[in-house]
Amino acid sequence: MSIINYIEKYRKMNRTLFTTPSHSQGEFISPDSIRLLGKKFFQCDYSELEGFDNLSDPKGIIKETLDNAAKIYEAKSTFFLTNGSTSGIIAAMLAILNKGDKVLIARNCHKSVYNALVLTGAVPVWIMPEYNPEWGIFESINYNNLAQILDNNKDIKALFITNPSYEGAMTDINRISYICKRYKIKLIVDEAHGALWNFHRALGIPAITIGADITVQSLHKTAGALNPCALLHIEKNSTVNPDDIQNALNLISTTSPSYPLLVNMESSIYYLFSNKGKSKIIELVKNIDRFIRSMKNTANVQVYSQNNDITKILLKVVNMSGFELSNILFDKYGIEDELANEKSVLFLTGLGTTKNKLKKLEKAIIEICKNNIRLFPDDDKNNSFVPIEPTVRYSPSQVWNKESQQIKLKDSLSRVCMEVIADYPPGIPLLMPGEVIKQEHIDYLSSSRENIKVLA
Repeated sequence: MSIINYIEKYRKMNRTLFTTPSHSQGEFISPDSIRLLGKKFFQCDYSELEGFDNLSDPKGIIKETLDNAAKIYEAKSTFFLTNGSTSGIIAAMLAILNKGDKVLIARNCHKSVYNALVLTGAVPVWIMPEYNPEWGIFESINYNNLAQILDNNKDIKALFITNPSYEGAMTDINRISYICKRYKIKLIVDEAHGALWNFHRALGIPAITIGADITVQSLHKTAGALNPCALLHIEKNSTVNPDDIQNALNLISTTSPSYPLLVNMESSIYYLFSNKGKSKIIELVKNIDRFIRSMKNTANVQVYSQNNDITKILLKVVNMSGFELSNILFDKYGIEDELANEKSVLFLTGLGTTKNKLKKLEKAIIEICKNNIRLFPDDDKNNSFVPIEPTVRYSPSQVWNKESQQIKLKDSLSRVCMEVIADYPPGIPLLMPGEVIKQEHIDYLSSSRENIKVLA
């Protein structure tokens, strides 16, 4: 029986509950919550009552749902994450890595990798993805560099990469997994932005179908679920033990998972797998294709289309910074993008992206180009980002409890950083605790901060 069906069945029993949550399935709801959320959301919010199963040791309705999800995703095991992809990334690394183990990580990773490094005690070895200065984004890993690093570090236990990138750039996972198997290391893929790939392979190929050991996907990013619904999948033939993942999740997750989130994940997966869901994705892709064709036919507009997931629309207007375009769209047209950089602007799309939304964006950009609309001064313009290869003095776990001090940024050259510094979005670390501060860091950060936390 599904979680949804069980809750519907349970509600008809009219039981009197002296349990958490204390709103008692909507007997009390604060007025603002009623106005914003309605009563039905609260009416499906239960604790782990008899028959409801338990996310930390699933044996009933949750286990049945997880088993069904694993079949849909062609996985050995699938796990529901009620604390987002962050919890999946941490659990994957906890399940594979021990204190002192080396892990190779692509530097365009999400900052949650830092949390995993602290908790595992693993030692990061960084690989810089290739950087595209024309768009201001990281792209794929250089495969020769990858092999060279693995040749020089025979004790690396795992590789962690992000695919697709925040901006949609894709890496050849098939080739990466081949290299990992050759060197006998585990491959973990942060596939947070690829949650539609299992249901429309033209968007991208799911990593666990081509050799990754573990993938993590965010259903809320493109697949229409609530924040922070996410999934973790183990590849069918991987030697990763599902019990190790479960134990890791139990270590970092709440003992009171949200049933509204579980219901939302279950229903989202079943919808995506249905004919209606697949038709919805096809419709979304069709609308995005039409939008991109229109933009490519618009003078002075360029669209990023180099082996990318098209649900991440990255574009730029000639002779206009991404920051300026972003500000014009927001101030004049009421359109908010996901991310802007010096070169381009990113628009995330998903199941909730309608044809009308895309037409509004299309009309606005065409008008901006046609009428040469400008917005001066460009107050949000930052120093141009350049990729800075990290120099690791200590691993994050080694400096976790060490004393730190705040000093002036201008005085921090060659000191050891003691905080995660990352533009958010996308949450890619510029500096992490234990890394040496370089002049390039100071130059880039000088327009946004005066002080920085360093090792005392």
